[in-house]
Amino acid sequence: MNDLVVLPVVLVLIAVATDQSSGIGGWSAFMLKLLLLGPAIGFAVGGAGSWVMSWMDKKMSIRSEHQSLYGVGLVLASYTAATAAGGDGFLGAFAAGLAVVMLNQSLCDCFLEYGEVTSEMAMLLAFVLFGVVLSGLLETVDIVPTLGLAASVVFAIRPAVLGVVLAKARMSWQAHAFVSWFGPRGLNSLLLALLVVQAGIPGSELLLAVVGVVVMASVAIHGGTAVPVGMWYGRAAVKEVFEEERESTVAGLFGQHEGEVPFLTPQELSDLLSQPDPPVIVDVRTRASYNHDGTRVPGSVRVLPDGAIDWAKDRPTGQAVVTYCS
Repeated sequence: MNDLVVLPVVLVLIAVATDQSSGIGGWSAFMLKLLLLGPAIGFAVGGAGSWVMSWMDKKMSIRSEHQSLYGVGLVLASYTAATAAGGDGFLGAFAAGLAVVMLNQSLCDCFLEYGEVTSEMAMLLAFVLFGVVLSGLLETVDIVPTLGLAASVVFAIRPAVLGVVLAKARMSWQAHAFVSWFGPRGLNSLLLALLVVQAGIPGSELLLAVVGVVVMASVAIHGGTAVPVGMWYGRAAVKEVFEEERESTVAGLFGQHEGEVPFLTPQELSDLLSQPDPPVIVDVRTRASYNHDGTRVPGSVRVLPDGAIDWAKDRPTGQAVVTYCS
């Protein structure tokens, strides 16, 4: 989402600082290239590439590993095409990914599986390269105020912002604390600062150094607390089933439910099971809860919470189903 929301703002500010456009006509052309041309080309490349892969897969059943590599090439092609046309390559790549999600879900799934490992490797390499670059810039930074800024960002600003964003989410206070503490972090801030450096704006190297110190402080603090905080949340999730554990998507945390699911007492369930047409009992406990407690309802079917919808699609209509999650 940084590409979609933050990146255009940064690019516009860079254009203002470097006087890339002037007058209403110039700025209108700039905004059209930025917000329409790059995404349109990226969506076209991603959509066409998705259709080609879907057609080829039906003809000769292409392996998922090869589709994953094809997805990487599709992203690079959309970036190159958008940049060559004068648009923004990052927004073009984002639009290409959106086209893949909309037009070829199987290609999207293959790319996600491959992309998790590749993105981690790329992130580690990028951190090494940024570390080399920042090592020569740290001497330009007043370290005490910069560390104060890092502390403000890590301990106050980011948790407060995420707290506001998640205020309407149906989550336990433990999940609110967990997400607000770790939150979205990574290389985005460094990459955005690097765009400013690339534009040659005065003071941009100092900005990159300050951002680098903040990011390194965040990595050290959050990396050091990842295991204990994760274990704390895991222990809490074992003791009770949190609201967020019942949702399979982020949208479900913010969505509106039509009504509450009716509950049954153990005696009511026993009465239903004694009838000629008993309901199907589905165990939808979370992994942590299921592994912690060895108790099972006899005859129950084990289904992961995020797979319940897919499981229900294959069931005959009209058949009663009883689920239990604790």
